[in-house]
Amino acid sequence: MQKQLSSFDIYVIVNELKNLKDGYIEKIYQLSHDEILIKIKNINTKEKEQIFIRNGELICLSDKDFETPEKPSSFAMALRKYLMNGRIIDIVQHEFDRIIKIIIGKKEGNYILVCEFFSKGNIILVNPDGNIIVPLVRETWAYRKVKGREQYLLPPSQLNPFILSFDEFKKRFKESTSDIVRTLAVSINLSGGIAEEICIRSNIDKKTLVENVNDKTLSNIFENIQSFLGMFKDKNFQPVLVKKDETIVDILPFKFEKYNDASFEKIDNFCKGLSFFITKKEVKSEKDTHFDKILGKLERQLLQQKEATVIIQKQIDEKKREGDLIYLHYQEIEALLSEIKGVFILKEKDEKIKEINNKNIVKIFDPEEKLLILNLSDTTGKIFEVKISFRISVSENAEKAYDDNKKLKSKLAGAEKSIKNTLEEIDKIKKRKKINEKEPEKQPVKNKKIFWFENYRWFICSNANLVIGGRDAKTNDKIVKKYLTEGDRYAHADVQGAPSIIIKNKNISDKEIQITDNILEEACIYAASFSKAWKQFVEASAYWVLPEQVSKTPQSGEFVPHGAFIIRGKRNYYRCKLELAVGEIELDNTKKIMCGPISAIKKWSKKYVVLVPGDTTKIDIAKRLSRLFDVNVDEVDRVIPAGGSKIIDNIGVKL
Repeated sequence: MQKQLSSFDIYVIVNELKNLKDGYIEKIYQLSHDEILIKIKNINTKEKEQIFIRNGELICLSDKDFETPEKPSSFAMALRKYLMNGRIIDIVQHEFDRIIKIIIGKKEGNYILVCEFFSKGNIILVNPDGNIIVPLVRETWAYRKVKGREQYLLPPSQLNPFILSFDEFKKRFKESTSDIVRTLAVSINLSGGIAEEICIRSNIDKKTLVENVNDKTLSNIFENIQSFLGMFKDKNFQPVLVKKDETIVDILPFKFEKYNDASFEKIDNFCKGLSFFITKKEVKSEKDTHFDKILGKLERQLLQQKEATVIIQKQIDEKKREGDLIYLHYQEIEALLSEIKGVFILKEKDEKIKEINNKNIVKIFDPEEKLLILNLSDTTGKIFEVKISFRISVSENAEKAYDDNKKLKSKLAGAEKSIKNTLEEIDKIKKRKKINEKEPEKQPVKNKKIFWFENYRWFICSNANLVIGGRDAKTNDKIVKKYLTEGDRYAHADVQGAPSIIIKNKNISDKEIQITDNILEEACIYAASFSKAWKQFVEASAYWVLPEQVSKTPQSGEFVPHGAFIIRGKRNYYRCKLELAVGEIELDNTKKIMCGPISAIKKWSKKYVVLVPGDTTKIDIAKRLSRLFDVNVDEVDRVIPAGGSKIIDNIGVKL
């Protein structure tokens, strides 16, 4: 489908789903994480019906045979527990929002299955008391919590174009700084597709800026909107599938003029026609998921921020109105406050309090609760409730309302700045995602030879000795117990939690090679660089010892944690500069990426870069090096140290 369900689509869907009223829920399945199937016995037609719901995207009737899971999910079990054999009381659209409520009656009361189709969507089961039993997705928003046992609160309502007056329409248009189509879609809440249709029916270019639209054109647009909405009000639906080159591209409640280059196929039911758009969801690649998760979080944050601005703006208008109303009724309120002061000097107050409460201007007067709410009319005669303090003057009450108005305006400016920052961040992530999608994804080489030592940290010394190191506590223990033998050496950084390093007196083909001083120094540099020191320092100490000095047996009263060892006797220290190189080498005719001291990489590689501790994240460095060496990101990520790095030199490769 080309678009998400709009409020108008929901309007048509709900109108057709009402035919399921009095039907009974027979079975509920969760087909996938985002998809629900509800089987219903339709009392009116005596037929079996199926409602298919894809969270946040689609709801329709479908005759398709779905593959149902053998074992129900916990969410499906909860829906079955409360809704099975329940009778559908009604199916309604909340105001003109993208929210559908399926009301299901049971003996204990009416449950509501709420389907939200805005933002990332949600499917929420609500009990007869209005509390959430279980949501498909637990979320915490600025002004509501969507999780079990919380009261279900609806988001702020959107503008309903069906009840929009011309004056309000004109005001919203004049406040817009965008073009016509965006103003209709966003400010008038018509959705993108219908906004385009209105522009076509009004014979006006959709990209025309609002500031260039005169009152006559505005009247023409408003009349076309009213005519268009009339077809919905009259429920004059003649649903059609829209086809281009025999491919279904859209579904409409009736023909739209914007599809003048397409063909239409009449269908009996809009809701069933939507089932043509049930396709198996593509599993996103890991590359996409990283950016999509960030975008999803930012978009939810943006929606919360926009909800906050709507509420703050409403509060600003209320405070301004309160101050104006107080001054408008200044003398009347002043007389009332004077009368209230007289109450507190009376011994018997009840009669006087009752008398004050009977005044037309007074909504509630309760001295014990320090509460005074007045009914104040504006210049048009419309009544508003205004809460004031009877302990301060009329002027002070009005000034307090105006002060609150100023504070809220300042708060609104901050909220709008946050929205701008979030939009900029979303734009940055979208650009990064676009660049990432253009980059060719590195495919792992099939049947590539894997050496036993690649299960650990490793490098080949400049003399060809093999050096291996632990990746965690488990492999620290394993390499010492299994691979530290007579003639080898053990190295470790003088930092808690560093890896155990073993310098073998052999090469990768088990040929014996003498361990020299320069090899021990290389191993110590490696040990220090793969310790926590990489994240904090530019130098660190490391030492080497003989195999017999390494023990797992503690002294009496000592404790040796998992992955750690006791070193007895003299330690041979080196002060190590934290520098590593990453290069391309060849082992047994197999290309490998190796990370180690510069002297070792320089010996075996003609293409390498030099790393030192820095601010670039490990994953970003890995991605950059994967492009330089034309290998999979995981292959680089596996051999470089944790923490940030920066490249300070490059040999044989172009950065």
